[in-house]
Amino acid sequence: MLRFLFRPVFCGRLFGIPVLVAPAVFVLVLLALLAAAGESQMAAVNVFLLLGILGVALLVHEFAHALVARKLGLKVLDITIWPLGGMARMEGLSGQPSREAIVAAAGPLSNLALAGVCAFLPGNLGQAALFMNLILGLGNLVPAFPLDGGRLLRAWLALRSPVVDATYAAVRLAKAIALLALLFGFWGSSLWIGVVLAIYLWWSGQAEFIQVMLREGQRPSLTTTEVWRRACYPFFGGSPPAVDVESPPPHHAPSVDEELENFHGPMEQFFKERDSK
Repeated sequence: MLRFLFRPVFCGRLFGIPVLVAPAVFVLVLLALLAAAGESQMAAVNVFLLLGILGVALLVHEFAHALVARKLGLKVLDITIWPLGGMARMEGLSGQPSREAIVAAAGPLSNLALAGVCAFLPGNLGQAALFMNLILGLGNLVPAFPLDGGRLLRAWLALRSPVVDATYAAVRLAKAIALLALLFGFWGSSLWIGVVLAIYLWWSGQAEFIQVMLREGQRPSLTTTEVWRRACYPFFGGSPPAVDVESPPPHHAPSVDEELENFHGPMEQFFKERDSK
C-alpha cells in the first residue's frame, strides 16, 4: 500500500515536460478537505483554494528549475510532486557547479518574484498567495539538501574544492541545521514536525553525499575546515589556497629485457637500433 502511495503517476504535460504526482498527495488533499468540511462548507472551500494556491506556487517553482535547465541545454526528464515538495529531474547537471547554481537559484527567485506580484492582490487570497510564495522562496534558500540552498552552497564551495569535498562540507552543515530543526520543534511544542524535518534533511543530505561519491569514484580528501577556508579566503584577504596538483609519475627507462619483449624482428636489427640511440 505504501509503495502505491509513493509511486508517481502521470498527470499530463506542460511545456512538453511530463508532470507526475504521487498518489499520497491526493490522499492528503482529500483528508484536509474532509476535515475542513466537518467544520463548515465555507471552511472546505477556503482549504481547497489555499491548497490550489500552494499547488500553483509549487509548480511555478519546479518549472522555473526545468525551463532554466532547458535554456542551458540540459535535458529535462520530468517533474514530480511529492507530499513534501517537488523535484525536477534532468540530465547533464552532474559535476557542473556553476550550472547547478543557476538552475537551483531559479526556483526560489521565481517564488519571490511571484510573491511581489501577489503583494498587489486584494483580499485574503492575495495575502495567502504572498505568504506561501515567500515560504517557498525563502525556505528553499536554507543551505541544506535537498533544498535549493544546499545546492547553491555546494556550488559555491566547489569553485575552489573538489565536488566531493564540497558536498561533504555542505552536508555537514545540513546535519547541523537538521539538529536545530529538532530543537526548535521541541521548544515550540511541535516535536513531531521537528522530528520529520530533522530526519528528512539528515537522510537527504547523506543520500546526496553517497550519490556524489559513487558518481565521482572518490572519497573526500580535504577537511571541512580547509574547504571553507578555500571558499572564504577572498573575503578575509591572504594568499589564495594551494591547488592540489598530482605530480607526474617518474620517467621509467625500459630495461633490455622489456625492449626485447616488445621488439619484433631479427636480433641483429635490435642491437643495431639500440646502439644508434
